[in-house]
Amino acid sequence: MIVVMEPNASAAAIESVIAFLVSAGFDVHRSSGHERSILGVVGDVTGNDVTVVSELDGVAKVVRVSEPFRLASRRFRERPSVVEGPWGSIGGERPWIAVETVNALGAGRADDEAPPASTELPYEVAAGRPFDAAVTRSPHAPDSVGSLASLSIHPQASRQPVCFVERGPSWGARAWILAAERELARGGSGLVILEAGGEYPNGARTLEIAAIARAKQRTHLPIVVDVASIAQRARYCEAVACAAIGAGADGVILRAWTGREGEIPRVPATLRWAAAVALAEKLRAIGAAVRG
Repeated sequence: MIVVMEPNASAAAIESVIAFLVSAGFDVHRSSGHERSILGVVGDVTGNDVTVVSELDGVAKVVRVSEPFRLASRRFRERPSVVEGPWGSIGGERPWIAVETVNALGAGRADDEAPPASTELPYEVAAGRPFDAAVTRSPHAPDSVGSLASLSIHPQASRQPVCFVERGPSWGARAWILAAERELARGGSGLVILEAGGEYPNGARTLEIAAIARAKQRTHLPIVVDVASIAQRARYCEAVACAAIGAGADGVILRAWTGREGEIPRVPATLRWAAAVALAEKLRAIGAAVRG
């Protein structure tokens, strides 16, 4: 259930409600906004529980949530979550655009390989432009790629400040958000849900616009689209990325070549650096139009 406190509820009243719920065997997660606090209650809630809690001092209303998720629900947190750090703002006012760099050794880096030196990267990467961050699929991300803070989207990433919860190829929005709910219930923070596409029997992937739309209505967590995994070919990356931002996704991950000019990337769906930069600028404009 969701317990909504009165706007003028004192800190003592809020702590008293939390103490009561904990003593009753519930897990309680507090979300404090500018005007009021909201308590997400996890456990086997009965009708009596709802009635008793609604009578406690400082409680404005109690909502018994029918969805199987609570902490990830917009009922628990009405405002969209923003995951901020050296990697930029995921879920902020403008689209978050990250780049997965590819060189002659492949995408990302091997676990025992040192990150590339800034002098070996295009100037834009070394200077941190025009992307917000770099990503890797390795469980061990370097601190940075050039001047870009680096994040791992691997499901078992270690010591990761941002946790990406990928939608399974056959999951709908409900199963997707449930996976994020489990991470939140374990005390996870910095959660972002990652769309990597539905999957056809022949292995082709498709961007699930409806899943993004449903998720945006039901969860406060930011949504990022893994463009390369869905597009599978460079020629489709622009269409997939533009559709993702147009559908309301909070960000995208592009794959770009940082090897020598004239070499052919050995990883599919890899854009030439100039094309990736141009696409990033286009996505910023689409984001501004959609959010404006």
